[in-house]
Order: sequence, then C-alpha cells, then structure tokens
Amino acid sequence: MPMWVIWLILLIIFVVVEAMTMGLATIWCAVGSLVALVLDILHVGTTAQVITMIAVSCVCFVICFIWIKPVVDERNSKKVTTNADRIVGQEGIVIKTIDPVEGKGQIKVVGQVWSAKADKEISENKKVRVVRLEGVKAFVEEV
Repeated sequence: MPMWVIWLILLIIFVVVEAMTMGLATIWCAVGSLVALVLDILHVGTTAQVITMIAVSCVCFVICFIWIKPVVDERNSKKVTTNADRIVGQEGIVIKTIDPVEGKGQIKVVGQVWSAKADKEISENKKVRVVRLEGVKAFVEEV
C-alpha cells in the first residue's frame, strides 16, 4: 500500500475524531499527516515523512495548547444567560398564595407566570421582588 494512502487514512481518522470531540484533541496529528501526505506526493523518503509528521504534530500540539486552546476555552466558558435571568430583581404580583410549607405558589412577573417560593407565606395580590432562581422556581420576597 502506498504511503500517501496511509497518510490519507490517518488524516481522515484524525479529522473525524476531532469533529466528534471538538476539543483540539487530534487536530495537530491531522496537520502532521497532511504534511507527510504532501511529502510523499513530492517523493520524499518514508523516514523523512514519519519524522516530519511527528515533528509537525508536536509543534502543532504546542501551538494549540499555548495559544489556541486558551482562547477557545475562554470563549466557551463565558456565561450564557437565558431569558429567565432577566426576572431576577424584577417586581411582580402573587397570583396564587405562596405557601413555604407546601412549596406552592405562583407569581406574574415581566408578563410571565412563574412558580414561586418564599421564606414566609405571601397572599394573593401582594407585590414581590424576585431574589433569585432556584431551579424552575422564583424565590421571592414581599415588597
């Protein structure tokens, strides 16, 4: 089997693995395989191809982990806010009495109905402020 076929197979495997993980796990090996594939097409010896593949892969590995991965990780770690976050700090109205013992109650805030809970009972039609979200419930305090 010609070496260019082996380099092509390795290149495809590394690219597929990278596409599945999306974590810069094998991209450097894919680049090394690509360079070795080009060298084989240019009729460079097999030993030089293997050494070049290893060297290019190592250089790409260092580049990925020193310069590229920190940038990618920083972008991925930014907090993604949801529309739910916008109700925190907002005032609303109790539409079903909030009972802290049973954990039942509902409020209407920013035009949306939310299940709510509080430290004390709050009756209907009372104004409340959303303090935080606890799962799918708004934790409120009376205004």
